[in-house]
Amino acid sequence: MFISIVVGSSRQNSQSAKVGQYLAGLVRVKHSLHSVKDLLPKLWDHDDFESIQEQFAAKNELVTKELNKADAFIFVVPEWNGMVPPAMKNLFVICDKELAHKPALLVTVSAGMGGAYPVVELRMSSYKNSRVCYIPDHVIVRQVEQVLNTADSVSENDTRIRERLAYSVKVLEEYAKAFQGIRQSGVIDFAAYPTGM
Repeated sequence: MFISIVVGSSRQNSQSAKVGQYLAGLVRVKHSLHSVKDLLPKLWDHDDFESIQEQFAAKNELVTKELNKADAFIFVVPEWNGMVPPAMKNLFVICDKELAHKPALLVTVSAGMGGAYPVVELRMSSYKNSRVCYIPDHVIVRQVEQVLNTADSVSENDTRIRERLAYSVKVLEEYAKAFQGIRQSGVIDFAAYPTGM
């Protein structure tokens, strides 16, 4: 089993990257950790869509292979002005079948008390053609600058978020096992049904 962790911030040394690193330490199976800024060559442009997909595949052959081989995903997504960052949304536009019929855990990040809007936005609009399957659990890491900074917890909030992340990763791993059978069943037909309803 293989889990791919994708950090949705394009900033250097972001708090989302810190959370991604922490999550990588919790995953008990083979995994990879990537920043969305390293995955995609440019933002989607309808007139140039085919060549962007080709650039994505050519520039990131190793990443594409890892997304393809992943049995599950953890998306670490910061809230920027109440929204998902453009580079993260771009991933769902450009990816084709790499995410299809695979469970994903949403972990959103906020410097303050926000973080809920990216959960709603991604659950509403990112799954249709990508066919990614979000598990019911999600985690919102609020006041991110005050948690996950040291090896040991330093506050009640830090402890709570660590416990919730550990629990949610375990749940995702079980979903990943179960979904392998769906993809191997032979029932999925991308040729006849290439997009969502």
